[in-house]
Amino acid sequence: MKHVILLALAAGAFACNGPKKSAATESAPPEPVAEMEVAQAPRFGGNGKADSLFLYLERTPCFGTCRAYRIDLYRSGYATFDGRGHVEKMGLHSARIGQDTLSTLLNLAEQHGFYGFEAKYDAEVTDIASTVLRIVANGQDKQVFARVGQPQAFKKLVGEIEGLLLPVAWKPVVPKP
Repeated sequence: MKHVILLALAAGAFACNGPKKSAATESAPPEPVAEMEVAQAPRFGGNGKADSLFLYLERTPCFGTCRAYRIDLYRSGYATFDGRGHVEKMGLHSARIGQDTLSTLLNLAEQHGFYGFEAKYDAEVTDIASTVLRIVANGQDKQVFARVGQPQAFKKLVGEIEGLLLPVAWKPVVPKP
């Protein structure tokens, strides 16, 4: 039992920070995209509909002050941020991300060996946050679930992705009446 508690505390130190808040919302569907925009970025997204998912990043809650949010980024550059707890922007927000940033994100993933990571880093610990990162690009669709024991390269990649996407000028999504 001592090992589980110590492991939980150590993992929580990686994933937690921020002031205490709470809320949950559902993500909105992506905005329509012109075919020309998609044609300019053939390495992003899948072969499906025009505005398919490029990157998904989620941080889940913990029993502390872990940031909890979800980012969905589509190959057109349309993105949603759903602040769920211990983040500055709570609730659903949207933004446009430039193709240069999409390219930087994909380059970071490749540099850190994202496609070589295991699909799951976990242990029987339930009270700590997890990180889920999925990237769909270059004909590949890879998702990594990380709660315990993830490589340092994965942690660094997630930190760099957050450094690019969290400061974006996210605008609140106002529900339609």
